[in-house]
Amino acid sequence: MDYREYIYRLGKEEFYQFLLDYGKGVRLLEEGKKDVVFAVYEPLQGFEPIEVREIKVITPKESFKPITLGEFVVLPPWLKPIFINPGSAFGTGLHPTTQMCLKAIEDFFLEGWSAIDVGCGSGILSIALKLKGANKANAELNHVELEVYRAQPKDINQTFDFMVANLETHIFFEVMDDLVKLFEKRAVLSGIYKKDELREVLKLLGNYPLKVKRRISKKDWFCLVVDRV
Repeated sequence: MDYREYIYRLGKEEFYQFLLDYGKGVRLLEEGKKDVVFAVYEPLQGFEPIEVREIKVITPKESFKPITLGEFVVLPPWLKPIFINPGSAFGTGLHPTTQMCLKAIEDFFLEGWSAIDVGCGSGILSIALKLKGANKANAELNHVELEVYRAQPKDINQTFDFMVANLETHIFFEVMDDLVKLFEKRAVLSGIYKKDELREVLKLLGNYPLKVKRRISKKDWFCLVVDRV
């Protein structure tokens, strides 16, 4: 957000009298023996500024980043921490496909929707979905409740508003008929590697009542956000 900063110069006695009358904070820029240079963020009636300049105000969300101090992490309240025990399961958040899925969930999942994470390893995406609106141990670590199915997509008889599927590309070709039946509104398809696989998946999607809403890429990996039409 941009604001204007008004710079003034006043004699010392005049400046301190001004502070008493003004009753608001000012930014002190320079204090000499005889006068003071200061800034305020509104024009002052009866005073002529020596300079007016545009400034960008950094919001708390832009300036307050997570801080790691030994075994402690300081987080701003608007961030949603996800705790993962690093193990053999895929999904610690380091891989580009997982990061793209998390971003897609942040941008395209609507609060109140039901959701399913197909092919979950650590449960990181399931936990993100729960926090936004599975390895059972990680679910407990994050104080969320998840329902875990040990089943193939064809064996699930429920339909959800939202689906995220971070899979190897060949699996999409094997089970796409079943995946399409699992969601009613929107899905995130990730795990697509390089443009050849992307072209193949886009061609596959043409066989279903789906529309690509967003294409996300990172380090030769691709993620598709699709809507049912």
